[in-house]
Amino acid sequence: MQMASKVIRLDITYSCDASHAYQQQRHYVSPWLGESAEHFAKRILTYLSLYEQHPSFAKDDTGGKAPDIFIEDSFHHLQLWCQLQLVPEKRLLRASHLADELLLVLDEDETDKARHLTLNKQRIFTLSNAQLSEFCQMLKGHMKLSVWRDDPMLSITDGEHLLQLNLTTLLQRPH
Repeated sequence: MQMASKVIRLDITYSCDASHAYQQQRHYVSPWLGESAEHFAKRILTYLSLYEQHPSFAKDDTGGKAPDIFIEDSFHHLQLWCQLQLVPEKRLLRASHLADELLLVLDEDETDKARHLTLNKQRIFTLSNAQLSEFCQMLKGHMKLSVWRDDPMLSITDGEHLLQLNLTTLLQRPH
């Protein structure tokens, strides 16, 4: 299913007792040209999972030539390169050299294909098809999400649906 809206207004109420992070923010997020709802859901879920590290969205899909989501320091050095779909190994190798860490956020099918990759500083976080489908039900032109984190769990609700993500593999540092 393709995204119909041109711009999504995303209101986030975020709380985490452990880090004493309590924030409310509004974001305007545009789906990429031809982006599926499942891929857009993956982008938002990854953003929310990395929220306290202040991630940034890519402006459009580059097919792995640039990160889909990234975290950079004040000198614009990439601390985290996040790819939301499997791209050619050559591009992943380049990403692992340009950033301190490479994070692949994949669905179950892509994870099976990526198991053979042994890139340096890489970790894989898998979102199940059920989790993506559940979050797709929350997608609207104006999304109001309450997000609370109690490591390793991240809970997200829009008032009607509740999604819980176990972030254990996301929080582990690569070797």
